[in-house]
Amino acid sequence: MNVVVMSMTNGLVSTATIDGGAHRFRATPQVVGLPEGLYLAALKPAFQVPTLVNGVSFPATQISSIPQPGTTAPIILHKGNLSPVVWLSGLDVAVITVPAGAAPLLITNYLYGPELQKSMDLEITRLDRVQKTPPVGLIVHAHIQQVGEQRFAAGEWAAADAPYWIEALWLDVTPSIGQLLQYRVPGVSTTDGAWTPAPGRIGTPGGAPLAGIAFRLLPPLAETHRVVYAARFLRHGEVTGTDGEPCRSAQAQDPLIAVRVAVVPR
Repeated sequence: MNVVVMSMTNGLVSTATIDGGAHRFRATPQVVGLPEGLYLAALKPAFQVPTLVNGVSFPATQISSIPQPGTTAPIILHKGNLSPVVWLSGLDVAVITVPAGAAPLLITNYLYGPELQKSMDLEITRLDRVQKTPPVGLIVHAHIQQVGEQRFAAGEWAAADAPYWIEALWLDVTPSIGQLLQYRVPGVSTTDGAWTPAPGRIGTPGGAPLAGIAFRLLPPLAETHRVVYAARFLRHGEVTGTDGEPCRSAQAQDPLIAVRVAVVPR
């Protein structure tokens, strides 16, 4: 279980006068961005005498969110009620549901009491388990003109020092990928060329150069990862692609001389 602990402690602080009386008031805000998940927010014991003002016990902590365009407000459950703003004091707790793309939280500590007063500690604990993506690794085996078969790591350019073309290619992948990674040599149209699952070979050693390349992932791996790649051609230069997009030269009979590919989390 992943635990996120956030301390809102200010220690002993001098507070600003609001009415010239013996009591002081101070607000200390903090903006917190939490990843998608379910959290428990709980105040830790302060071991100090609270001050009650209009039904609110101080020290207190207010939890709200900062609205931003394109974001969703977190959902806060406190004492059986859902609310966009909650006040915590004493040993209060709240459950916060943070959706994907949520607005950041605004957590404000409020002090009202003697000149020297200690803030509350707020502890935020993640309740749901973090879904870990499986480890993904691959080795590119490229058969290069006049060089033979060479091995290259994920993200590394598979190419010779000289501009020799690539005649064949296959990928050695980790068991977590299996045949969920596929590749092909795209033709003139985007539907030409059959998809070959790893670790199958495309092309022929000693044969004609590859005319292009494309990679794709299948579910469930495609739901958590994407495949990014690039191809370099003798005359046209570099072409990039992702998730099945064909990499071909705009010029006819332009051989593929380099390729790189990696599988990365979304």
